[in-house]
Amino acid sequence: MNTLLLATPEQEEEYGLKFHHRAYLHVQDSKDLAIWLPQADLVIDLLLHEQPERLAQYQTQGKADKLTVFFNANGVDIAAFAQAYTPLNFHLAGLKGTPLLNKEVLQVSLLRDDSRRAVDKAFVFLATLYELVEEKK
Repeated sequence: MNTLLLATPEQEEEYGLKFHHRAYLHVQDSKDLAIWLPQADLVIDLLLHEQPERLAQYQTQGKADKLTVFFNANGVDIAAFAQAYTPLNFHLAGLKGTPLLNKEVLQVSLLRDDSRRAVDKAFVFLATLYELVEEKK
C-alpha cells in the first residue's frame, strides 16, 4: 500500500515508532502532495483538521474509493467537518484519543459505515489493532 503521512516532525516520530515496519512518504507541502496523491492508497493526514479544504484535493486527485484517509479527529464532529465536501468519493476515518498513535489499540470513527472494509484493509497492512468508537452526538 502506498502510504503518505502529513504530520509535524513530532507526529512523524510517533508514527515512525508505531509503524516502523511499514514504508511511508512524509509529505510536507501541498506541491509534494499533488505529486504523490494520485499514487496513494492510504493517507494519514494528522494536519487535516486544521486544513479541511484539503478534502477537495483528496476528492479530485485521489484514487476515489481506493483511497483511505485517516485524520486527527479529536474534538471534531466528522460529519460536520466533511459536510461541505460530501458526498466524498474516498473513505474518511477519524483517529481519536490521546495519545493518537502510541497505543496498542487505535480508536477510529467512521464517516460512513461502508468504509469499514477499507479501514480493515488499512489496519491489516499497518499490522495493528483498532476499535471503532461512535461519534458523540
